[in-house]
Amino acid sequence: MTCSGVVFKDCSPTFCMNRQGIININKSSSVFSFRRKNKFTKMAEHFEYNHIPAQLSSIQNFHVKSVLCYHEQTVILHLVRNMMTQFGIINLSDNKFIGVFGKQSVEFVNEALRGQVSPDGKYCILKIPSIRNDNASTYVYQLYEMKSREMIREVALSYHHSLFAFDPRFTSSRIAATSFQKGEDNSLSLVQTSNWEVLATNSRLDDTRWTLHPSLKDLFYSKDGNLIFAVMVTDGCHCRERKARRYPPIDISVYIFNSDNAQTLRCVQYSRYTCGTHSCPVNYLPVFSNCGSRMAIVLNEADSNVDHLQIYKLPTMGSLQNRCRVRIMQVFPPEVVPKLPLPARLIHYLQYQPEYG
Repeated sequence: MTCSGVVFKDCSPTFCMNRQGIININKSSSVFSFRRKNKFTKMAEHFEYNHIPAQLSSIQNFHVKSVLCYHEQTVILHLVRNMMTQFGIINLSDNKFIGVFGKQSVEFVNEALRGQVSPDGKYCILKIPSIRNDNASTYVYQLYEMKSREMIREVALSYHHSLFAFDPRFTSSRIAATSFQKGEDNSLSLVQTSNWEVLATNSRLDDTRWTLHPSLKDLFYSKDGNLIFAVMVTDGCHCRERKARRYPPIDISVYIFNSDNAQTLRCVQYSRYTCGTHSCPVNYLPVFSNCGSRMAIVLNEADSNVDHLQIYKLPTMGSLQNRCRVRIMQVFPPEVVPKLPLPARLIHYLQYQPEYG
């Protein structure tokens, strides 16, 4: 649960340069077998030599800048060349390059982008800087259809630090977004992607701040989609004094919300001797059990070198079917679930991989 590496320029919420791998993807996939032979193989070289067509990497001179996001075996790459950006789609299951989308006439840095593929794998939302002269907003959300690689709709954002996450219960039709509405810089909203209509809003995501920037580090749903988590970290860098620990630890707050109405359920606060700006987020982010009903955090007490582990029981919400799933996943380890004498559709449900119509 610790990482000695710093945040490199090629790091992204999906790709870890220290581990040289896509975060949480199935490492048994043959596409990453090369990493066991040479851990220093660069991410860009791997994708360019093994997946990107020659006309893109050689003739058009596009190269991979980062892994923007992924869903199951679909990976979205950030491709750049001088004063130009576009995004590539790769299917790792058959090592196939699907195509490019979202061409932009400027080159974006990794920190300016955020993307996520919908739970059903049919759509992708990109958060990118706005390049239109008639748009007063600094950033926009763009919704793309993966099959046609065409933009369906976009919406201008009032705040550049807005974060979003797809609700796993609603395929691609609903997201949670922070600071989505004008004048609501400390808010969490539930948004319908078909028309960007706000379904519900919590105007006080964090009671101790008037703005979420730069403290908000991540926004995500629980496995079953019934809870939303927002991770806040105190600002400030003490990397120079890190070895001697002569500095105060950073304070982390994990806010938990009801995903049906965006109302606050609980806030878990703890301290950690790390840097929220330059160190890998794995050093302070919580982790969750396979059943999704437990949350674990590592914390430090003041002036102590000892790491403490705390485990929290999360509220079990939703239907009786979901409660049964949680109970079954508490009893059976993940490797046993596919072998249970159950229909394939039910096995997928237990693995939080529902079949979307």
